[in-house]
Amino acid sequence: MAVVYSGMNPVKIIIFEDEFLLANDLKRQIEGFNYEVPAIFRKAEEGLGYLANIKLPEELPDIVLMDIYLAGKMNGIEAAKIITEKYNFALVFLTGMSQIEIFEDAFKSKPHAFLIKPFDVQQALVSIRLAVYQKSLENRLLKYQEELEEKIIERTRELQTAKDHAEEAIKLKNTLLANVSNQIRE
Repeated sequence: MAVVYSGMNPVKIIIFEDEFLLANDLKRQIEGFNYEVPAIFRKAEEGLGYLANIKLPEELPDIVLMDIYLAGKMNGIEAAKIITEKYNFALVFLTGMSQIEIFEDAFKSKPHAFLIKPFDVQQALVSIRLAVYQKSLENRLLKYQEELEEKIIERTRELQTAKDHAEEAIKLKNTLLANVSNQIRE
């Protein structure tokens, strides 16, 4: 399989998973497909701290694989909500639960995919690639939206300037007509 890139660098994935063996096995398997997994966290709090301490944008992950149930006080859904508010990562939930209520709650964090445990590496790779692709589309859409808003602001300024010039021309015309009228009367 070809190397997977986001820009020029390999796709970086952070894994939040409380099952040590599963997390390490997933890491080993996806790194075999040239993805980079710089960190694994059992607790959401540790992972959020790690992310908060990253100083360089190029060190941030492209995607987060988030188990819904984690060790520690915070679950994966709560952590995902914080991550989606603060960062621009693709998000894939990992879960062994298939209860619809859990999915409904998880959907609020706007994930790009779900992986139901147990999953195989091919399923994980497809979900990762899909999530990265969807995130790139979202980012392009946001960029286009910003460009459009800038064009609207610029066009509004141009129209305001044209309106101001038109109003000034009308005032001059009215003044001229008033002067001509006065001269005719005199």
